Amino acid sequence: MTEKATRQKSRTKIREAVPLAMTVRPVQLSPFLFCNRDGKGYFYDTTGRAGGCESLWCGFFARVMDETTVIERFTEHDLRAKCASDAKTLEHAAALLSHADSKITERVYRRKPEFVEPLR
Repeated sequence: MTEKATRQKSRTKIREAVPLAMTVRPVQLSPFLFCNRDGKGYFYDTTGRAGGCESLWCGFFARVMDETTVIERFTEHDLRAKCASDAKTLEHAAALLSHADSKITERVYRRKPEFVEPLR
């Protein structure tokens, strides 16, 4: 992964979902979509890491397993792999994951087989 900051182009449904998510949060105390009980975001500018996301993910996933029909656990890395596998090209997948070199994208994250047209 590179140190370069990247932003994904927003899709219409995502742009519509964020304000909705902000309105249904139990506490309206922060501009962050995901925040702790003090209203602080989970991303720390000094370290460049999102330390509280791990506990946020664990709590979220416990609810998913209890309240939905999901029966198999998955991780954030599985979501990254799905994103990379669904991209039409390896180059696009590497860009989505902010990889400077597409070799790591291909080796670790591209999990679906690529289909090719036969020569004849």
